[in-house]
Amino acid sequence: FTSLRTPESRNLRSLSAPFLRFIDHFATITLDLTLLLASLSIMTGVIVNTGVTTKIGFLLMEAAGFHIVAMVIVAFIFGALLGTGLPPAPTYILLALVIAPTMTKFGINPWVIHFFAFFVAVWGELTPPTSLVAAVTSKIAEADFMKTMYKGIQLCSVLFVLMGGVFARPELVMEPGMAQLGAMLLLMAGTVGIVFSIQAKFSEKRGRDVLIRLVLAGFALIVIFHPNTRLAVMAILPIGLFVGYWVLQHRKKQA
Repeated sequence: FTSLRTPESRNLRSLSAPFLRFIDHFATITLDLTLLLASLSIMTGVIVNTGVTTKIGFLLMEAAGFHIVAMVIVAFIFGALLGTGLPPAPTYILLALVIAPTMTKFGINPWVIHFFAFFVAVWGELTPPTSLVAAVTSKIAEADFMKTMYKGIQLCSVLFVLMGGVFARPELVMEPGMAQLGAMLLLMAGTVGIVFSIQAKFSEKRGRDVLIRLVLAGFALIVIFHPNTRLAVMAILPIGLFVGYWVLQHRKKQA
């Protein structure tokens, strides 16, 4: 509207200048983003069309079939490998097809397996080095790709809790009702502990800060993974104390 204030500015060039600048800026962003997505698509073709990942996945699952923990770790590695070149839906389908038969033989509930595959597939969108989320976000925000990807991994640390949580607390996906609610609250408390151990700063002294974070992470892991529910519930109290201490320190700094 500023171009209409004076008669001298009421010409085609002045009126079209903002629109032309918009087109130029949009084309610049779109061109770079298109080239980046095309590069990611090439890697997708290399990974999928050769069939290497599927063969590796079957071999790894067979080799790790002697122990459930090893199976879960190998399944995650395989899912992350698929996630570097595939969207979440194909990653979930392929991962479930590969790991479900072997895990089912070891007595793991199919619901647990499929939720694990789903969480890994979602994580695939953040998988380095072809993180599509980081690529698009960093381009829009004009930020560094690696820093954006690292920050995205930090923010999505909850996915790691859910991946392990469905095995440690299978009632989360198997038993609707109070058991499911209890498992959800345990995982939520553990997630708060994990997030604070990663993001929060408890002391200006680096050594003390690292020690406090490690202790907090230890209590959080007990809440998430320990088979004794009573002990897991008791471990919530220290997490609450650590979080409360951080809140008080943060308020003092702002005052």
